[in-house]
Amino acid sequence: MRKHILAIAACGLFSLAACSNDLSGPRSAAFGDAEVIDLVPDYAFSSAAEIDGAGIGASRFPEGLQLTAEQKAAITALHESFAEAHADELAQLKDLEKQMRELKRSGGTREQFLDLLRQAQAIHTELADDFAALQDAIWAIYTPEQKAWIESHRPKVCGPNGPPTLTDAQVQQIRALREAFQAAVAADLAVIKQAHHDARAARQAGKSQAEIDAILAAAKDEMERVRAAEHKLGDDILAVLTPEQRAAWCLVRRHVKPRNG
Repeated sequence: MRKHILAIAACGLFSLAACSNDLSGPRSAAFGDAEVIDLVPDYAFSSAAEIDGAGIGASRFPEGLQLTAEQKAAITALHESFAEAHADELAQLKDLEKQMRELKRSGGTREQFLDLLRQAQAIHTELADDFAALQDAIWAIYTPEQKAWIESHRPKVCGPNGPPTLTDAQVQQIRALREAFQAAVAADLAVIKQAHHDARAARQAGKSQAEIDAILAAAKDEMERVRAAEHKLGDDILAVLTPEQRAAWCLVRRHVKPRNG
């Protein structure tokens, strides 16, 4: 029997754009055949650049186009604001996912399962406009040169069949990698954000550009560590995939760039 995926979330790596964010409904006729239950979107774990929840990324930028400390801090702040504003909805999605997994293990009915899935779909629909606004805000932070590089280096866009299907074990592995990444870079991102805050205050106080640059340069080591962690995360996620999945990887069209891009 062919197995299917029951997933609402989108995997948002630029270098590894993953699952479809299709909210049209479950892809399996019966939940007992479902290989994957994945309701929690990537932006629940998002940080700056590599995982920006929008299919846009920057950790692979060449040397001349790397994000500045101010850009990194601005993107991080956008994600944190989104996560804070929608903490209740994200918590509900995590709870619904837990209930669906338990229901599948306990042998609940298809109707019970689909009722939980409909609740999750409603939450995703409520989040859609704010998530699109998040995408637009992130896109606006990049320079024209950075945008041009992203557009010219993005992976192929998915066809009607969408991206390759992940197994439940792969979804959980990738989620664990992202969560570990978030924990590992938290302290460095805090330093970068503080440097951005101090630079903005210095600019408002009329300090020279040299003084402002010196403030931002103090976060150089943290910027390098975060960028290295982003590279490693991308490589680690690739290692979770099979050769066939890596060869078939693609971007979900709606995540190529913002809706008004």
